[in-house]
Amino acid sequence: MLIATKVRLYPTSEQRRFINGQFGAVRFCYNKAVALKRDLYRKKGISLSVNKEIKPLLSVAKKSRKYRWLSQYDSISLQEAVRHADTAYKRFFKKEARFPQFKSKRNRQSSYHCTSLSVGKDFIKIPKCEPIKAVIHRQIQGKVKSITVSRDRVGDYFASILSETPEKVPDKPTEVEES
Repeated sequence: MLIATKVRLYPTSEQRRFINGQFGAVRFCYNKAVALKRDLYRKKGISLSVNKEIKPLLSVAKKSRKYRWLSQYDSISLQEAVRHADTAYKRFFKKEARFPQFKSKRNRQSSYHCTSLSVGKDFIKIPKCEPIKAVIHRQIQGKVKSITVSRDRVGDYFASILSETPEKVPDKPTEVEES
């Protein structure tokens, strides 16, 4: 069974700069993927594949002079952002959602998703960053699968930790017992 636990983070000023930069890098990759897919489809009628054509552009971009700054941030979360852009297009064409919009820096909330992490008693370690102080009010049960780091409008930071336990999902009750 998957269990999510939301905890409050207390990053230092240096960690805040890194996390905010990570938000920006994720937003940049998402917006570039949306723009690439949109523009190539409009001009040439070509639909780009995420795994074959867009993800390899990330490693090329990190080596270029213009986008070298992307190498400072977690590559897995950047790839996730590109996949999210592709999912947005797929949902649009299935008529499940509106046409994908660019993400704005001034949105209600900034967040990013990462998978290679560790959780301690009072800290969370995310890739390419020192351990961040956290108030973990519940024991994290099972194996930690992923984490979503977010910042709200006020500027508070949170982490949603997704863990997997060996327990099975309980069945839905079929009858209601009256007492």
